[in-house]
Amino acid sequence: MSEQKSRLLYLDAIRCIAALSVVFSHFAERTPLHESAVFDYFTPGQFGVVVFFILSGFVIPFSFKRGVRDFAISRFFRLYPAYWVSVALAVICAVVFLDTPPDLRVVAANLTMVQKLLGMPDLFGVYWTLLVELAFYFLCIGLFLTGTLDSIKTRFVVSLLLLFGSLAAAIAKKTYGFPAPVGILTFLSMMLFGSLWRDFTVVKNRHAGRYSAIWIALFCAIFPLIALLAYDIDQGLGESAKNFTGSFVSGVLFFLVFTTRIKLQARWMVYLGTISYSIYLVHPFFLGWIISNTSMATEFNVPAFLVYIGAVVGSASLIYFFVEKPGMAIGRKLKVGMVTTSSAA
Repeated sequence: MSEQKSRLLYLDAIRCIAALSVVFSHFAERTPLHESAVFDYFTPGQFGVVVFFILSGFVIPFSFKRGVRDFAISRFFRLYPAYWVSVALAVICAVVFLDTPPDLRVVAANLTMVQKLLGMPDLFGVYWTLLVELAFYFLCIGLFLTGTLDSIKTRFVVSLLLLFGSLAAAIAKKTYGFPAPVGILTFLSMMLFGSLWRDFTVVKNRHAGRYSAIWIALFCAIFPLIALLAYDIDQGLGESAKNFTGSFVSGVLFFLVFTTRIKLQARWMVYLGTISYSIYLVHPFFLGWIISNTSMATEFNVPAFLVYIGAVVGSASLIYFFVEKPGMAIGRKLKVGMVTTSSAA
């Protein structure tokens, strides 16, 4: 097995763990299991999202081999086809399970993936992470266009500016009630850290290793304060500075270990990691289905949970093979066609 193939396998295994953490968490949060002491210090869903974002930083900045146009085409056909299927499922969920048909303007806005910027709500709550992902793409594009994306030092400096910017935003939010983008700044910093960590672990760059160590130390010191200032508010799911800190720090530490000391390559994990994007997008639909047909407040219903997991994995498999893969193939053909046309000209 080649080094490149091995690398792909362990990254997919990480995606699997992150996706299952989110899927499990959203189910457990609606059951008595959420009242256990573990959730006071750790939330699997938050942990999974942190891992996803760092992994994105580990991969995305190194996807600009042929410039911005090819990157944009690749990302569009990677993200949007499956996302549009999810939006359709969100509408069905709202109409059939929740009996709350969404406004057509909300549906139209959600098709863009930037509905929050348009002042519209997400049809599925998980969509907020996709806006952060798009923000990271534009950050990388900006660094690429200025010729600094390949600069380890620049990415390190920007990651620190974002981290300290998050702290400043948290202070402003706590002191003045200003709706500062604390989370987005934190996640963007994490994503750039992911790129530094790749340079250290894969490229073996010593400077990247030193920068990574500095970022990790500062993050572990600063984030508890950010959480205390901005996230020590229970919004109905027992949120607190303790479980935010536990989830975020454990997500970072998990990524460090499972990209160095432990590289999982079990076939089932690699497969679920491959379809993890669809798993993430469709699981709210089946959660809505379970909620509408099962009483979850009194017990953790194991049969219902197994049906939920099976339905999510099965539907995600179909979407991956019949929507995601064809979409990516179209993107590749479009890029080749543009190269051919450009060469002919």
